[in-house]
Amino acid sequence: MRLHKLQPLVVAILFMVVLFPANVSGHTPSIITSNLSVDGPLPANITETTEFYEGDSVYFRMGDSGENVTMRVSIDIDGDGMFNQSNDIFSNWLNYSCELNENGTATLDENCSKSFTYKFSENNSEGIYYYQVERRVELNHTDSWLNTIYVGIDVHSEDGVVSIGDCFGAGCDEVESQSNSDSNEFELDLVKILILISAIGVIGLSVSIIKENRDSTDQIISESEE
Repeated sequence: MRLHKLQPLVVAILFMVVLFPANVSGHTPSIITSNLSVDGPLPANITETTEFYEGDSVYFRMGDSGENVTMRVSIDIDGDGMFNQSNDIFSNWLNYSCELNENGTATLDENCSKSFTYKFSENNSEGIYYYQVERRVELNHTDSWLNTIYVGIDVHSEDGVVSIGDCFGAGCDEVESQSNSDSNEFELDLVKILILISAIGVIGLSVSIIKENRDSTDQIISESEE
């Protein structure tokens, strides 16, 4: 292999290192907390100003501690204005608390739930969705609320641009910052690995070039001596 053949390969490797993106993903998925209280869900509506996008999730948490009270969430996914379990999303009837086993690691009743999370699809889920929250005491329905969720189109933001609060509602766990940190560290590790591989490749090519030039020089000297 001649020097003029190796030069384009070296340039290509270095070009890949320079152009390797530090962050190619869209917005970081976020979670909005909706507390289900005796007065209904809080916040009631997820509006356009909330900055809720495709790929984001709503975390419904049972907050009504009334005796024998359960609540259920249903989301009109197909947009037909009706709530039916064959086409739409329904949660279990949510309880304020669930009895745990002796170790406190699992619920005695596997159907007992204190929260419900729904994640909207990352693709083509933008639009306005109606959702319903029903409240009952024992088996008697007492209240129901009809509200909306606005899902915006996923936007690819530039690095360093801070979005307005990704998480809403009292008691919302701030897990997004940790996810961002882990993602950035992973991408940085990928860049370091690519640079290391490229550097090894360049060193190997350089050694090969030096060896080839040395062999060529020795051959020319040998031919001249003959």
